[in-house]
Amino acid sequence: MQKATASNPTELVELYREYLVEARRTLAEVHAALLRGNSEELRAGAHYLKGSSQVVGATVVARYCAALEEKGRNRDLSATDALLEQTVTALGSVEAELEKMLGKAALPSAGSAA
Repeated sequence: MQKATASNPTELVELYREYLVEARRTLAEVHAALLRGNSEELRAGAHYLKGSSQVVGATVVARYCAALEEKGRNRDLSATDALLEQTVTALGSVEAELEKMLGKAALPSAGSAA
């Protein structure tokens, strides 16, 4: 990703910022689906975030999302709250790393999504 946008670093910052906004929004939707006991919505949200996380190289987030997706597919919501918390923590680590690499401009504004 960085090589592809090397000639335009602003594009890279915008791409990561958009990813973080979408990731926060999607995690909020997954959480809401979990609270409602809706395994299909949980699966769909986790699947979406898994894919976008893989694209930007957020492999730990993608791994947790794969586990959430499987839970949703199997309609097994046990221990899903712990998996969701681990996903949120992993996304926080991604945000911290992006801030270190690209500065605060890579982070969404305070009120963005979840």
